[in-house]
Amino acid sequence: MTLETLLFKEINIFPELFLGISIVYLTLHSTFISINKHYILIQNSLVSLGVLILLLVCYLLLNNQLDLLNVTNFNNSIVNDYFSFSTKLIICFLSLSCLLMIQQYLADQKLNHFEYVILLLFSILGLFILISSNDLLTAYLAIELQSLSFYVLAAFKKNSTFSIESGIKYFILGSFSSCLFLLGSSLLYGLTGTINFEDFKDLFLWFFQSNTVLTTLNFDVTLILMAMMFILISLFFKLAIAPFHVWAPDVYEGSPSASTFFFSVVPKLSIFVLLFRLFYFSFYSFFDYWRYFVVIFLVFTVIVGSFGGLEQRKLKSLLVYSSISHMGYSLIAFTTGTFEGIQILFSYLIIYSFSGLCVWSIFMLTRLKNNYKNKQNKDLTDLVLLGKSNKMLAIFFTTVLFSIAGFPPMIGFIVKITVFLSAIEASMYFVALLSILGSVIATFYYIRIVKILFFEKLLIGKLYYPINTSKSILVVLLFFLFLFLFINPTLLFLFSYKLTLISLPM
Repeated sequence: MTLETLLFKEINIFPELFLGISIVYLTLHSTFISINKHYILIQNSLVSLGVLILLLVCYLLLNNQLDLLNVTNFNNSIVNDYFSFSTKLIICFLSLSCLLMIQQYLADQKLNHFEYVILLLFSILGLFILISSNDLLTAYLAIELQSLSFYVLAAFKKNSTFSIESGIKYFILGSFSSCLFLLGSSLLYGLTGTINFEDFKDLFLWFFQSNTVLTTLNFDVTLILMAMMFILISLFFKLAIAPFHVWAPDVYEGSPSASTFFFSVVPKLSIFVLLFRLFYFSFYSFFDYWRYFVVIFLVFTVIVGSFGGLEQRKLKSLLVYSSISHMGYSLIAFTTGTFEGIQILFSYLIIYSFSGLCVWSIFMLTRLKNNYKNKQNKDLTDLVLLGKSNKMLAIFFTTVLFSIAGFPPMIGFIVKITVFLSAIEASMYFVALLSILGSVIATFYYIRIVKILFFEKLLIGKLYYPINTSKSILVVLLFFLFLFLFINPTLLFLFSYKLTLISLPM
């Protein structure tokens, strides 16, 4: 019997291994410090250590020579290609920025428990594994790892009934979506005998190209389509696609703002990576079947996101409905089935993630001087006349909101226009028309925020705590990045073009 030695140079999961081991060491470090008789505040040191760990993870990602490593490991259940490498880098940067921005909030809200940062790192580890997953079981375990962390993060503020309620709602509906994912996976395994994405691609491609199709397989095709729909609906729960969005406004509003920040910005890209691997790599043979199913949901999502935000008076709830509508726009590019549509999908998701990072960073930086520590959420009126108290921050906030709404001169205008053009090129005229109308309607609640920032008929506005210079640098850099990408969007489109080339199956 020959024993094969696993060489280190053949392992391509060093960033995940390092992150997992660092979480274990960080847990031991925090436990030993917190059992002292005199409890000390260790949250700041933990956030700094978390930032250091993510910086080292970024270094390990950049240090990976993917051309010298095996593409797949662990019995073809983990895949590390340039597609996963690029998305991991983006998620690592977003997570790093989130950790830096929530540090002051954790201290102000007295969330001085070391478990918070460790749960954030666990969720990042789950997102990394989800991006690299190459079979349904690995994807399910990765989704559960990040979901369980999110459930606890939503209910972390134990003295708030709203936080506890949001955690319970998130847990119940998240468990339901996990059941649907398992049901679809078990059906696919029972019908095909495999759970591997590459095996699905080869099997279904052979099935549709074979000339000897048995009549008894028609029922199996129906079951396969049903299993795909179960998996699709379970992932739509995670993305808050209408009508599976009902949990999102309550959960995001009741959760601590630091948790909502992370929920809104970081995990969406990784879920879309899994959707792409499943439905463009494995199930592309069934494109004509699942495409129209997704179109129904995306139209409903755009309508709900556009009209639902009109009546919101809480800033977090308004941003939730904005996120729902943007997930609908992303699905438009996802359902085109063209190379240009996939390229625009990646461009749109990248810009949406960084725009959300900028908006939520400004949300965390504006801390009211009166009863801020007792009131963690913001009404729209809490931003009244920000243009007089901090003009530059109000200008940044306004321009990023215009970018999200699709106004020039910001990059959000270009990517939204290209989404509509890709739908028109794919002959989805009705979808493009409804989406354009929904985008126009959604513009109202963005303009309402701008009116509150600058044009309220009040003598004095709100007073805010001074902003940390080091944290405001991120907002300034993101603002100028959006302006630069509008003037010269070649960098964004070139990156998304290469990402599309290396992600599509040959």
